Order: sequence, then C-alpha cells, then structure tokens
Amino acid sequence: MMNSTDSERMSVQLSTVLERRFLFSEETLNIKRKATVIRECISSSGEIGVIHTGSYGEGCDQKGSDTDFMFVDKNVVVMYPDQRIPRYLANKTILYIREAVDGGPGYVHLEVGQLTGIVTHKLYDSLVIVNNKTFISSDMYREQCAKSQVPTMGMEFATNGPSTTCSALRNEFDIVNCFPCYIWSREAEEWLTRPRLYGWPDQTLIEKIVKSGCHMVPVGDKCSNDTFLQWRISFAAAEKCLVHSFSYVQVKVYALLKYFLKQIKKTLKETIGDDDILCSYFMKTVMFYAIEDTTEIFWQDKNIFYCFWFCFNILIGWVRAGFCPNYFIPANNMFKRKVHGLHQQMLLCILEHCHQKKWLCLSLGNFFKPSIWEDLCDTNLSRPLSEQERLLHRHHAMFEALIHSPYNFHRRDIKAFDLLSVSKSDFDEVYTYFGAMCNLRCIASELISEDVLNSRDISSNKNRYTNLRKCRYWISPNALMGTDVMHLATFHFMTGNFIKCLEICRQVRKLVSCYNGGFPLSLYSTLQQHYLCHRPGGGSIEILQILCKIYINVIALSHIDVSLSHLCLEMSMKSTFLYIPPLPYVLFLNFLCYHELGNTSGRDEALRNLIQVQHDKYQGGQLYWITNTLLGICYQILGDFHMAIRAYLESAQSKSPYRYFNPAIDRIAIVYLCMYASQLYPNTM
Repeated sequence: MMNSTDSERMSVQLSTVLERRFLFSEETLNIKRKATVIRECISSSGEIGVIHTGSYGEGCDQKGSDTDFMFVDKNVVVMYPDQRIPRYLANKTILYIREAVDGGPGYVHLEVGQLTGIVTHKLYDSLVIVNNKTFISSDMYREQCAKSQVPTMGMEFATNGPSTTCSALRNEFDIVNCFPCYIWSREAEEWLTRPRLYGWPDQTLIEKIVKSGCHMVPVGDKCSNDTFLQWRISFAAAEKCLVHSFSYVQVKVYALLKYFLKQIKKTLKETIGDDDILCSYFMKTVMFYAIEDTTEIFWQDKNIFYCFWFCFNILIGWVRAGFCPNYFIPANNMFKRKVHGLHQQMLLCILEHCHQKKWLCLSLGNFFKPSIWEDLCDTNLSRPLSEQERLLHRHHAMFEALIHSPYNFHRRDIKAFDLLSVSKSDFDEVYTYFGAMCNLRCIASELISEDVLNSRDISSNKNRYTNLRKCRYWISPNALMGTDVMHLATFHFMTGNFIKCLEICRQVRKLVSCYNGGFPLSLYSTLQQHYLCHRPGGGSIEILQILCKIYINVIALSHIDVSLSHLCLEMSMKSTFLYIPPLPYVLFLNFLCYHELGNTSGRDEALRNLIQVQHDKYQGGQLYWITNTLLGICYQILGDFHMAIRAYLESAQSKSPYRYFNPAIDRIAIVYLCMYASQLYPNTM
C-alpha cells in the first residue's frame, strides 16, 4: 500500500509517461489543435462548413482513433417556429424544430418552414409529407448522404449512427452531414444556468459556445420505436471548445481514461459480447462533470492518479445506477440502450475488478504494448523529455499537420494568403506559407493554356515565353517543399526540358523511396535521422529548411494543375484529385524523358524499376490503382499492347481507395482499338 508521498511521486512519473506516450508536450498539443482550426477555416466553403470533431479535432487522438468530420450545410438553417425569420436568411431553407413525441430528450423532428435557395438532391429526396406537413427524414437523408459520397470521393461508405464511415489507406474516418442551428437549444437551457461552484466553464466560454449554437444530425433515438423522422441535437462543436479549454493536466487524465477504455475493450468483447458498451464519449462526459465539480488546484501532476481515480469512481457510480447523464441535457440517459439488466451487472463486475487493483489497473489489457504500468517501471521512459526531444516532437506535429493539409491548399483559394499575412507563431507562419505556396502553384497552372503546352517552339512567341517563365517562377517556391518539386519536374517535361526534369528526378529519388504512407512513426523516424546529422533550430526559417529536405507526400493533382497529357483520362474527373505515390511518379517521368531523348537503356531501367514497385507495400498497386496504370501507359507507349492490357486490368481490379474514378476499363478499350487498327492498317502503326 502506497503512502501519499509515494503516490504523488508515482503520479508525477505517470504524468511524464502520459506525455511521452500520447501528448509529447503542451506546445505539441496546441499545434495540433491550431492546425485543426486553420484547416477548418480553409476547408469551409461558401456552402459547406467543415468541423473536425472527436479525438482528432480535440488534439487528443491515440492509436486506433478515427478521424471525424461534420459537414455543415450552410444553405439550411434550423430554428424554432415562434422565431421570426431574419431578412438575411430570406434565401435560406428554414427548418422548424418540432417535438419528437416518441423520442427521448435531445431528439426532435424537423419540419420544412421554407424551401428556397440552393436545395441539395439529398435534402430534396428526403422530404416526407405527414398530415399535410413536410418533414425531413433522418433515415432517408443519412442514406442519401452515403450515396452522394461515392461520386464525390470515389469510395464506398457505410452508415454508422449519424455518420457515413469509410476506410482508406489504413485510416478510418466518419463524416456526419448536419444542419446548423445558430441559437442555443431550448432543451439545453439548464446548462446555461447550472450552478458552478468552481467556475468552469467560465462565463466567457459559455457565451462563446452559446453564440455558436448547435447542430442537427441525422439519427434517431435507438430506444424509440420510430426513428424515421427523428434528429439528434448535437453539441459536438461545443464539446470541442470545452476540451480545448482543458488544462494540460486535465488533458493527460482524459488521455489516461481513453487509454484505460481501449485496454479493457477486449475484455468487454469477450465477456459481454459488445466492446462498444462503453465508448470514449462516456469518458469525455465523465471529464466534463469531474472538472465542473472540482477546484482547479486539484488538477496537478502530483495528483494525476487521484484525478483519474475520481473520474473512474464517477463512471462506476453511473454504471451502478444505470444512468449516464448527457452533459448538456442531463435527462438524456446515454446508458438507456445498452447498460441495463445482465449486461449492466457484467460491466459493473469488470469495472469493480479493475477498481480493486488500484494502480495495477494500469497493467491490464494489450491494445497498447507495453502497458503504462510497464512504462512506469522503466526509469528511462519515466524521465522528463529533454529540450531536443520536445523540439523534435514539435516539428513532428508541424510536419504531420502539413501532410494532412486541407484539399483547398491544392486549389486556387486566397484564404491561405490572408492567414499568412496575419500569422503570429512559427507554426502559423510555416503552415499558412505552405498553403499559400500551393495556392500560388495552382494560380500558375491556370496561366498555362493548352496551346502553350503543346508548343515546343516557345521562343517565337514572346507572350508565351513570358507566361511560361512566370509560371515557372510561381511554381518554384512550392517546389522547395520536398516531393512537391515533382510539380516543377512535370512542368519541365511538358515544356520539353527533359534534361532538367531528369535532374530533378535524380535529386528527389532517394527521398521518394522513403515514402511509406506518411504515418506518424515513419515521419518521426525521418526527423530523428535528420537531427542526428543536423542540430535543429526552432525558428520558422529553420523549420522550412528541414521541411525542404524531408517532406514526403503523395502527388495530389487537381484538374487545374499542370499535368501530363498521358493522364488526360484520369484528369478528366474534375470533382476529385488524382493521388499518385511519389516513387512510381518519379519512375514514370524517368521513362517518359528517356523515351523522348531516345535513351533506350535509361528507359528500360525505369521500366524495370516501375515493374518492381508494383508490389511495394506503401506505394504499390494494392493501395494505389494509378501505380498499375502508369505501368500500362509505359507498355502502351512501347507498343506492347498485351502487357498494357494486363497492367490496366490489374488497375481496374484494384480495391484501393478512389477506384470509382479509375478509367482503366476505358484504357483497355482504347488499347483494343489500337490493336484492331494496327491489324487493319499495319503499315501506318
């Protein structure tokens, strides 16, 4: 049995272990949070707002965490029927909140008040007339959203609660399509006036949350007999604001609760048959109530295990009572559906068994290996991070944010320039500079018309030469960003400068060979190797210099980018991006350049390397159908139609993401036409 001194010492060690395992530093946590805020600002368009929710949006993601988004239809506004429609909403579709008779607290019906402005097909196809009134069916809307994601993103989506879920490139993400309600929900008015003895959340934060309103998400009360018209009131945006207000120690306790939950998931599955009987949302709710009911001084490093134990006791109390109150609408019992009867007793037994172990409960489970208890016993892992380690993690967080930069970075959008002009921190400057340079590249691409690209003799036309030179200058800053130099290489190939294109490919060959999906651990290892040879600096200039040397990502091409004419079929899909892993693209450009230069030995070597990369774990055809397509194009250029068809067929049969945008079948048809034409006119082929 530990005395208070030993427990405080162990708690400080636990705090260090949690920092090493999940958070790395408070600055790193803030960078991750700030990245989501900037990403939301840039990703949100005039019609659709984007909110990052869940662990990812909170900056508290761990192994196994999903990436959650809310897509907010800003052409729709939800309000109460006794409210007057403001003049500025005259061109919006208005939905009125109506009571859901058979639904529990926090569930409503949405009646159409006015249907004007831009009305999406998925909303229009979800209209239902009941007693001469028009409602929106949540079930129909959710299914329509899942169907609409296929042509937009080229992947299969399955509905899961209010969200549509998709797995892509070893990542899983959930998208919730919702409607905004710009006023605070009347069902949650108690939250506004609730007594708060310890001042959390403070009045400023409450006012900020209330001003942001809430959202309506398409899912009904699963304990209800009729969910067809029911919508749930979502406070996800408010919850993210609350989590962002957590102190660093509180975030550590939150991380420990989520860790504990994942460690006992297997036990829950084997014993109860349902590992979702407890979810991370319950842990977040526990944290909200725990912080609200305690003084700020309680949350210290030396008390971390006590804080965790306090939260754990709240959870056990709720399970024992069979009642988990929603933080904003306490009358909504979130245990109502699953935690009752025999399952309630089994769950309570599991938690009480863990409770009896006290500190040793941190040794349970094997989702995370080694366990936190084992880390506590390792003196090396329980020591505080050094300054260099903190700087390493800080840079790692920055680079990971860049790898997951929003799509708008690769479109013509001035938001990144606006944000760059008001950037304050090193991270703000690096992140927005990266976005601005990507946007500049897109602007440059639009300058190049088809007649300019198809002309090899540009010296005879001064305007064309000027435009091309301007384009090259505007692409060049983005080309400093590691593998993004391939956009400049593409430009040189398309303007006939094959030697320069090959030179860039040689320079970047080693870097692109290291690409393995941009996963955090591989990125961290790359940074470590770099810092072994170079003393890291902390300023934005030093960060950009490192970025130039180690930034690796897929080549993302939109329809406005400078792109190879060989990929005209793939680039005809204007609603999406073409994602090409960097090594196959470098080898493909090598093949094309050597072919144009008449260098058969260089061309054949590039082809052999491209054949070899087809089975690469991270850049091969099993993850990217385009890798097979590039090989097929090479064979087709050489006139080996049978091998081209074989490569295109493998591309068409790929189960990789975005496969619905794959025109490989069209390419096979074209090859057969070429073969037929060569038989009819053998002397002209």
